[in-house]
This record gives sequence, structure tokens and C-alpha cells, in this order.
Amino acid sequence: MPFKIHTSTAISAVLGALMIGVSAPAMAQADAAAPQEGAPQQSVSGDIIVTAQRRESTVREVPFSIAAFGGEDLRKTQVFSPTALTQQMPGITVNTSDKSLSIVAIRGNVSTFRTATLDTPVAYFMDDVYYVFNNDLNANFYDIQRVEVLRGPQGTLFGRNVVGGAIAVITNNPEMKEDWYGQVTAGNGAYVRTEGMVNGMLVDDKLAFRASFSTETSNGLIDTPNQKGSYGKTDGVAMRGKLLYQPTDTLKIVLSGDYSYTEGNGGAIGLGIGGVQRIPATFGDFDDGKWTNNDFSRSPYRQRLRGGYLRGDLEVLGGTLTAITGYRLNDSHATNDDVPVATQVPVFDRRQVVKNRSFTQEVRFASAPGRFSYVVGAYYLSADVSTTNIFNYSPLPGSAVPASVRRNPNITNITRVQDGNVRSFAVFGEGTFEVTDRLSLVAGGRYTSDRKKIDYHAFSTTDAGTIPGFGFPGEVLASGGKTWNAFTPRVTLKYEPIDNVNLYATWAKGFKSGGFVDNAYRNPTIPLEPEKAQNYEIGAKTRLFNNMLDFNVALFKQKTKNLQNFSGAGGIAHTYNGTLEMKGWEVESVIRPIDGLRLTGNYTHLIGTYTDLRDPLVNLDYSGNPAKFAPRDSFTLGASYDLAMGNGAKLIPQADFNYSSRISTDDANTLRLYENLHNDTKGRTLNARLNYESADGRWTLGVWGKNLTNNYQIVNADDITAFLAVPGNGTTYWKIFTNTPRTYGLTLSIRP
Repeated sequence: MPFKIHTSTAISAVLGALMIGVSAPAMAQADAAAPQEGAPQQSVSGDIIVTAQRRESTVREVPFSIAAFGGEDLRKTQVFSPTALTQQMPGITVNTSDKSLSIVAIRGNVSTFRTATLDTPVAYFMDDVYYVFNNDLNANFYDIQRVEVLRGPQGTLFGRNVVGGAIAVITNNPEMKEDWYGQVTAGNGAYVRTEGMVNGMLVDDKLAFRASFSTETSNGLIDTPNQKGSYGKTDGVAMRGKLLYQPTDTLKIVLSGDYSYTEGNGGAIGLGIGGVQRIPATFGDFDDGKWTNNDFSRSPYRQRLRGGYLRGDLEVLGGTLTAITGYRLNDSHATNDDVPVATQVPVFDRRQVVKNRSFTQEVRFASAPGRFSYVVGAYYLSADVSTTNIFNYSPLPGSAVPASVRRNPNITNITRVQDGNVRSFAVFGEGTFEVTDRLSLVAGGRYTSDRKKIDYHAFSTTDAGTIPGFGFPGEVLASGGKTWNAFTPRVTLKYEPIDNVNLYATWAKGFKSGGFVDNAYRNPTIPLEPEKAQNYEIGAKTRLFNNMLDFNVALFKQKTKNLQNFSGAGGIAHTYNGTLEMKGWEVESVIRPIDGLRLTGNYTHLIGTYTDLRDPLVNLDYSGNPAKFAPRDSFTLGASYDLAMGNGAKLIPQADFNYSSRISTDDANTLRLYENLHNDTKGRTLNARLNYESADGRWTLGVWGKNLTNNYQIVNADDITAFLAVPGNGTTYWKIFTNTPRTYGLTLSIRP
């Protein structure tokens, strides 16, 4: 279309540019050449509109493996956090039981370290703003439009170059109308959750606002034989405010700010014993029942997340210019205690303080649709990341730890402080050329340059000299820095042989820059090599039989070199590089046999092996072992039916069943040696809901239950034998993180 600027438009553009903090103005267009944040989350056919390629499209049109979930559907199914996504999507792991460390795995790409400056292989974005630390995933979902989960390397269009995948959460923007809704949920364990939103116009068709919030409290459901109360207590509040300024049809500026605070006493954590069931007398009132926490300490945590962004979109030169400025802050404190002794002092007490500050700026241009279309842009990240880890060691007499380490009650304390700084710059582009009406070629790439620095201080507050057995020489002061660069291309061929059948083949690379060895007490400035992933994927996305069947399948093979691996072997937290090869397939299907009935089935098969993984600290070779947190087989089956009542109301029964096979939780894969523990890593979860929706659609009342069969599942396990006994004596002790017991309750939603 012709490009015209009137005086008022020019003033608005200048104002938008000043607000966004870039030299070029930024506005929004109303056509499909760019994401429309205020657009309906679903089309008439029920497809969720996604923007994984920086343009609006359906999941079927995206030429790589992606899953999408609508915000309203997630609310109805009580999916209120990233962790709960595992109920909906097989083959991924999201575990936030350890509040100092969120574990996220897609296709076996996982990070389990707490080191400053190291990125995660699976990135988390909120409204296109990157969250720099993985315990940011403790945040919950409220007033969201959709969630997109992208599998495989995202080294081209996404803000932060990643090797494993990305979770992108898009929240609702203000609209030029009056609107509101409220929801309250109550369940067992004194669980209460509220969510609400108010939307309104300040200036007709020009300025609108949206304010939303959520609260969540629970007394917990985990037994605690050595202390009063239950484990899993939580108390949190979150709020978000947005302003939308749209002075012309071609200008849209969104200003957003959010705040959340959560505190509690941890997730589902317990002690597992493998082999001979030897229970030291110092364990107190030990109970080996399921979902039991034997700690004396309440393992408290608290986290404050806050920040905001300013986004502008400008229709210009036949396309859309977008600029996004983001700022995030994370302050969190967490304590995780391993098995206590009778004097109520933990054997191994880990405390962590995280303080992150990040600034991001992205500018991109999306051309109008046509035979040749493209997206180009630039991205900048500046982050200051500080982690303080305090380790209180009080090993039991007779353990593997030397007797020279003073034991309870004079706890040996080691403190390490890492202050990291990250500066990243990237330029990217991707073009699509329609060779014919049914054949397209997509090619693009990203050049990334990451500079990282670290200042390190480790010391003992109770021992002036060396602490034998832990490699700690008293005090360490060190600094280091390095820059890593990479170019990550992606090439895709798309073919539509008939309508509603899309075939694709893609080759992509991903990059996760290096960091510094978390060999905590020896030389913390040794650079850790960057991860580099290469993925081959072919797939088909289809809609058949007059929209009765959706069937999508993807086959992939990925190799990740210089895998940044974390280990606690030898009692010392440390990282080292390795190689992971992963292959498998993913199948997703939806069947609509009759009006109102929807059947879903998703299946993931993963075969992952560490082809080269040698731990230099303990001189062990883990090559050939299976990848951590990658179940070989997992699937989800679901069904829902909209039953029309005589009075115009609807009764909607829903159910889903999730299964995942056994997993490995460490490099050595030693959990498999203990069937009583390894078998419990299987997942078998049944959820059900029954919603009643009024005839006018104003209110919905639902009864729901999660994990109805009370299936107990271990989702992570740390071997802590060395602090309790001498390894090899027939008994192995594990700190285990589990799912939660059966929960049930009622939910009431109301809107005008």
C-alpha cells in the first residue's frame, strides 16, 4: 500500500520511538504481515494462531515441531504454570520442585547447573522478552493468550540463540472495549487460587488499559514426620498492568509492567534408599512412605520477579517494523536441606541467593506477504547475574567424608559468590521464496556474539585452612572473561501436495555460548566450550476427512557437541563438556468424529545417548549412557465433549491420561540399579474435569481432579551417599524430587 504520514502520525511515531528507546519509530499494522497481539487466539476452525516465525500462522503452517495451547483452554484445565505443561505435552520435562533450580528438558537437552553466566538449552520467553535464569520458571500463568512450545534448535528468529527449544508465553493485550473476568479455585490442602482481569478504554479507540492478577496459597500435601505441618506450602501473588496506545490505524504501542512474589517451603522432596534398607539412628523419626519429607528444616524459599517491556509496531514500506525493549529483575532465596541428623542439623544444607538484572532490545522488520517475504532484525542483551551459594556440610560419622572435616554441631561452611556479566549482540534474517503455489524454500541465519565475564570469590567461614575431601584450598579470588561467536543457519523446504497437507524438511543449527567451569573450589575461570547443535527434521502436518482428523508427525536427529554438563560427583559441583546424540519422532493427532466431541492423542519416542562424556574430576567415562530426563516412550490421551443442555447451557466432561517410561537422572545412570527407585520414575497420571457453562456464557462451574489414581513418580534424584555412609556398602541414599499427590477441587469463573 502507499506510504503516507500526516502530522499527527509523525508526532506519534516520534513519541513511540522515544518510548521504545531506538532511533527508528515503531508502529503496528493490522494485516497478517506481523503478529497481531490483540488478535483472537483461535480462528473459526479452532486453530490457535502462533507467531513462532514472527508472522501469524497456524501450527500446521510452521515447518518445524511446535505445540500451542490457548490461554482459555489452559485455565479450564487448571494448567497454571510451566510445570503443568507436562500434563499436556509428552516428552518434555519441567520440574520446579527445587526452587533454586528449574529443570527444563526438550528432546534430552537439559541443564541442571546454577552457574552464573551459563545459559539454558531451553529458553523461556514472556511476550518476546528473554528470562535469563532458569528458576524464573517458578512464575505462574495468568491472563495469557497462548503458550507456544518449540522443539529443537531456535538459532534464527528467536531473541536468544538456543539449542534445545523454547517456551514462549504470550499474555493478553488491552483491547478497545470494556471487559473483565474473575476466577476462584479451591482444593484440598487448603489450596486457593484466584485470577482476575479488568480491561477498559481511557480514550475512545486510542488508549486502553488492562490490569490482571493472580494469587495462590496452599498448606501443602507432603507428610513431615519430624516437624509440624506439611511440606509444599506456598503463598504467592502476581500482577500485571498494560497500556495500549493506538492513535492511528498504523500505530500500536504497548507498555507493560509486572510483579510477582512467592514464598513457601519447597516442592515435593524426600529421601530414597536403594539397596539394603539401612536407616541410621541419627535420621530421627524416619518414614519411608511415599510423599514424605524427613527433613527437620522447612527448606524455605522466596522469590521476587518484576520487570516490564515497551513494544512498538509500525506499518511502513509495505511491511511491519517492530521494536521491543525489555527489563527484568529476579531476586530469589532458596534453602534445600538433605537428610537431617537427630540434632536437627542437616547433613548437607544448600542455600542460594540469585540476583539478576537484564536489559534486552530487539528490532525487526517483517515484509508484507508475497512470493518473496522476509524477516530481518537485530538483538541485544545486557545481563548482570549474581549467585551466592552457601554449603553447610555436617557429614555423619562413618561416611566417606574424611574425619578431619568437623561435624555437627560445628557445621563446616563454604561460601562461593559468582558475579557474572553477559553482553550479547545478534543480527538475523530469514526469507521465504514461493517457488510455486505449493512449493516454498525458507532460508535464514543468525550471527551471535556473546561476551561474558565473571568475578569469583570462594571461602570457608569456619575453617581457615584446607578442607580435605572437597578440594578447597581455603580462599579463592579469581576473574575471567571471554567472547564466543557463531553463525547458525536454517534451511527448510515446504511442500503442499494437496490442500491441508503440508510436508517439510529442515536443517538447522543452534548455539549456546560458553561460560566458566563450575569446579567450585579449584579454578573457576577455566572457559567452558559453547554448545553447538545440528538438527535434521522431516515432518508432515495434515488436516483430513473434512476437518475430522488432524495428524502431525515429525522425525528428527540432533547432535549436540560440547554439551555443557553438570555433575556433583566427588562432592564438588563442577561442569564439563560432552557430546549428545538424540533421535526420535513425535506424533500429534486430533479427531473430531461428531460435533462437540474432541479426541486427542500425542506420542513421543526418544533415543538419546552420550557418545562422549568423560568427567575429568572423578576420572569416569559415561559415554554410551542414555540421556538424562529423556523418557524413551511417552504419550498423552485426552477426550472432551460439549453436551448441549435443554436450557441452552453446556455440560463439558474432560479427561486425559499421561504416561512416560522410566528415565535416568544422572550421567552414571545408577538409579537403574535400584528397581524400587527406578520404577518410580515412570509417570502414569489421570486427570479429569466436569464443567457446567451457563446458557448465557457468563459463568462456569467446574469440578476437577488431578492425579486421580495417586500415582507416585520420581522426577529427579541426587545421590548423596557420600555424606551419610561409605559408598559400596550395599546402601545408596538419594535426595528425590517427586510429583504431587492427588488434588481435587472446584473452580468458578464469571465474566460479563
